[in-house]
Amino acid sequence: MGSSDDLSYWSDKLFKRGTAAKDSSPSKTACSPPDHSRSNPPSLSLPSTSFHDSKIGSSNRPNRGYENWIPKGYILATICLLSIFALSGSFMFAHTFGQSSDPNLNSEDEGWTGGMHLADRWRLYGRSHELDVRDAQWAEQIMSLTDRGVTCDPRFAMLKVYMYDLPSEFHFGMTSTFEPSLEPQNPWPRNLSSLPRYPGGLYQQHSPEYWLTADLLTSTMPERRTECTAVRVYNPKHADVFYVPFFASLSYNKYTKIEHKENEDRNELLQEQLLYFLRNQSWWQRSGGKDHIVVIHHPNSLHLVREQLSAAMYVVCDFGRYPPSVANIGKDIVAPYKHVITSYTDDTSQYDSRPMLLFFQGAIVRKEGGVIRQKLFELLKDEEGVHFATGNTQSNGIKSAMVGMRSSKFCLHLAGDTPSSNRLFDAIASHCVPVIISDEIELPYEDEVDYSEFCLFVRFEDALKRDFVIDLLRSVKQEEWTRLWKKLKNVSINFEYQHPTVPHDAVNMVWKAIARRVPSVKLNLNKGKRYARSGWVKPVYETPSLAAGSINYELKS
Repeated sequence: MGSSDDLSYWSDKLFKRGTAAKDSSPSKTACSPPDHSRSNPPSLSLPSTSFHDSKIGSSNRPNRGYENWIPKGYILATICLLSIFALSGSFMFAHTFGQSSDPNLNSEDEGWTGGMHLADRWRLYGRSHELDVRDAQWAEQIMSLTDRGVTCDPRFAMLKVYMYDLPSEFHFGMTSTFEPSLEPQNPWPRNLSSLPRYPGGLYQQHSPEYWLTADLLTSTMPERRTECTAVRVYNPKHADVFYVPFFASLSYNKYTKIEHKENEDRNELLQEQLLYFLRNQSWWQRSGGKDHIVVIHHPNSLHLVREQLSAAMYVVCDFGRYPPSVANIGKDIVAPYKHVITSYTDDTSQYDSRPMLLFFQGAIVRKEGGVIRQKLFELLKDEEGVHFATGNTQSNGIKSAMVGMRSSKFCLHLAGDTPSSNRLFDAIASHCVPVIISDEIELPYEDEVDYSEFCLFVRFEDALKRDFVIDLLRSVKQEEWTRLWKKLKNVSINFEYQHPTVPHDAVNMVWKAIARRVPSVKLNLNKGKRYARSGWVKPVYETPSLAAGSINYELKS
């Protein structure tokens, strides 16, 4: 069968139509040539032993080549089968391993797991994505929930955060509803349902420390049912930043300012203990604290050691009480106040349904930058459609402020003792278009949010000109005000603290603002390593005058 006639002969014989009908055991193969005249491909049958009896042409051909056909046919069939197996294996390999390398798979796509046990899958994921898990049981629970898309999925978190296990007296232990864990040495609440409440009233306006800690703490709890921007990691080597869970604002309010005058040194004691603890952590020493986060939202919080810890990334309400060497917009994060007025969730206002033009209720006589309040009061108190009055922070005062803001088109925000105040965020929660007169104010996440789309800004010098403010507000017609009001409603979620969190709320916005700082922090740290070989002496810190108490100074990995 070495000639072209032989090949043509057996080609005609093997692929001649009708052969299948005469054969009792047809078999299909992927190597058969396509037949476009029918829907199914032609079948291949073994030739008869009497080739001269077959009508394959006008002449009788001898049995030449029959001896060679059988081994060649077997070889052809074997090659076809091997090709099929090879293709099948390639597809299976690509499906299993190609998908597993894609971190953006949908949660319902099970292909990437390769049928592994849930805990094993999580361990594999933890190794490849630099996440640690503490035990297989937790891994099993969290992965099963992640697969269903109902939990904090670390694959999509922007920020990996290591949180120090400080004793409960530094955070939730300050709250009256704290129930400690039954596990020894565990300073945290047992589960989501035992998460304590932050004190109410005016305390809550400086509560970002609570919301950020609660969000981070629950990010790895199996009961978590919401997405997250930041996820807690248990190996500090894998962290983008380090979070210090100290409720500095509550410590000031609880121990220094109001509740316990006899314990006024308690706040300072906690600060000294914290300073000693951090300075003895290898991860603080490695970076000098530059990649650490400390929340000091109340302007008077952490007053004793804020300079010593100033390398850290502070979360503040503004920069009115800090020298630039301690806190500044270049390294620190501005977080919104927690508004004390109830959110206006069912707001269907229209221009004419808010009869009051301008609303302000609060302390009129203030020190420092707040002197403008008295001057503006004299200019605006007799204008039609303006409510400019002294208010109080009691429950009746908060309720009257809520009613006034919800019935006003514009709400005045004036600088007080500091450039910002909770009044601005009460106005946002009430969908009352803010009029901001505070030249030194720094606003939360302004690199992402354009406040000019829902606020009016007036400079000090212009505000003190007679009729300037009132003429400006009266020039805003219904169409423009409605545009400002609609935008204000849309962005109000950015200023809502809540637990569990939802996308784009205040907790997630603050975490995202921190995440945007990470590249510059890493840049500075890497540049600082340039001269490491020139000689670096590890600093030695003295023990503070007050004992460090129950703090464990060893880093828990």
